[in-house]
This record gives sequence, C-alpha cells and structure tokens, in this order.
Amino acid sequence: MVCSLVVVIGTAGYTWIEGWTAWQSLFFTLVTLTTVGYGDYGLSEQGERFTAILMIGGIASVSYAASQFIQYATTCVMQPEHRMIQKAKRLSGHYIVCGLGRTGQRVMTLLREEGISFVAIDPDEGLVEQARNEGVIAICGDATTDRVLLDAGVERAGAIAAVTSQDSVNAMICLGTRALCPKIKISARAEGDDSVQKLKRAGANTVINPARYGGDGIAQSLIHPETVGLLFDCGDGATRALQFSEIVVDQESHLINQRIIDFGVSNPNVVIVGILETNGEFSMRPDTKRRLADGDILFIAGSVVNEKALSNSNKAA
Repeated sequence: MVCSLVVVIGTAGYTWIEGWTAWQSLFFTLVTLTTVGYGDYGLSEQGERFTAILMIGGIASVSYAASQFIQYATTCVMQPEHRMIQKAKRLSGHYIVCGLGRTGQRVMTLLREEGISFVAIDPDEGLVEQARNEGVIAICGDATTDRVLLDAGVERAGAIAAVTSQDSVNAMICLGTRALCPKIKISARAEGDDSVQKLKRAGANTVINPARYGGDGIAQSLIHPETVGLLFDCGDGATRALQFSEIVVDQESHLINQRIIDFGVSNPNVVIVGILETNGEFSMRPDTKRRLADGDILFIAGSVVNEKALSNSNKAA
C-alpha cells in the first residue's frame, strides 16, 4: 500500500513538473525507486529536486514494507500462539472448550461432527500442540484469567464449556466468563455431586457429572439394552439410530405458523416429542392441530441424518 502510494505520487509529480506522458512518468518513477538507472532523461532542476525526494521516500517506504513483511512472517512461524489468537478474533458465535482431557476431547469431536466452530483452551502445551495438529484453534493458557478468555473471543462466543478435571477450576472459569459475558451459555463439568449447585451459583447454566451420566448409562444398558443401543454411541463404529435435539422457531423460520400434523407429513422420520412455549410451559405430545409460533422450542427425535437436515434447513430459511 505504501509503495503503491509512492509510485502514484512519483508519476503525478513528473507529469506535472516535466510535462511528460503518464507512461514516461511511471517508467521513470519505477527506474528511480528500483535504483536501476536508465539513461539521462534531461531533468529540469525542479525535476532533479523532486527525484531526490522521491528516492528518499521510496527507500523509506520499501524498507518499511519489508520490515512489516518480515515481522508478519516471523510472527506466523515463531509465534503460533499469536496465530491462534488472530484466528480466534475472526470467529463469532463460536464455542469455547476449556480443558483438553478426555471429556474435552469428546466435546470437540461432537462439535466437529456438527460443523460448529470452536476454540480450545488448556495450560498443557502437549495437549494444545496435539489439538493444533488436528486443525483445532487451540490456545495454551489458563482459562480462569480474563486475558485468555478474551483471546479466545469470549465476548463474541455463543457458549463455553468448562470441562477441566477440577471443580474449583471450572467454578473459576464460570465466574470469570459470567462477569465478562452475562448472557453467554455456560456448561460445566462436575466431578462430585456436591459441586453441582456450587457451579450453578458460579454462573453455569448446565452442570454435567460424567460419572453419574456414565453410571446411569451403564445401568440402563443392563436394564434396557435395546433402548440404550438406540440412544447412545457405544464406540463400536455403529451409527446411532436415534437422536434428540431442539430447534428454535423464530420469525425467519420456515416452520412458523405450520401445524404439527403438517410438520409430521413433511418430516415422516422426525417426531416432535414436546414444545417449550415462550411462557415457560412445556407441552408433551402437543395437539396435532396446534400451529408453531415464534419463540417455540421444539424437542424432536429422529435419525441423525434427518434431524440434521431439518435443523440446517431451519437455519437456512
């Protein structure tokens, strides 16, 4: 940009001072700036003075441009942390995953499957490097500090997951996040049942106890094995046959003012389990003649592919 400006000024200057054509002025400007030298153009005294100024300005601008390029190249190669932060700055509505242990890894896997952009944070350089090698925007740092959360773009994020192995750390993440972003959605991991309420008081909207959920899942697999097989991915490579999800109906949605029965006809493989209305009332198995209204939250069940197609079409509408 700076070099281009110098070329334009040089071309205009020679055209005005020497009366040359635009091409002659451009050519002599380039000859001067590149220090090539190409014969005597018979400059006037004013032209010589302008040339001297142009040479000094040209050398300064080229030097500045070169230094900026070298600084940028060095930053990209030698400072990957800076590169990650710059990538995070370009995101909006993304999720933030704090903690790259087994729970955090699983969270990232599911977010990738859903095509959701996210930033990962962890103080362990090895885990962060591993995540970066997998194409993840990962920042090495302490997620309990405001600086790291801001580097991850928490003020533009849609949600954050505090999933470290320590309840005290997760609580600090919740407190810091809620202070920076009062309306952001926060999900937290709790190792102990006694930490659930503490994490909620710290600002978490949802608190999950992996041990409890894992134990419940195993118990249900013993009692109702076929049902569990439909609902959970057991890690055997088989695709889950059923998935629960939610869809928010708004003014831009193609579902607005649509009857439940018409929804069923258009989506035979997806079932509306219930509707959460704007007044907070939850309707299980709503009346088929009911029309969907702005602000309704649909709780649906269906195959993964069909549920995703419906959700994506709703977002695109």
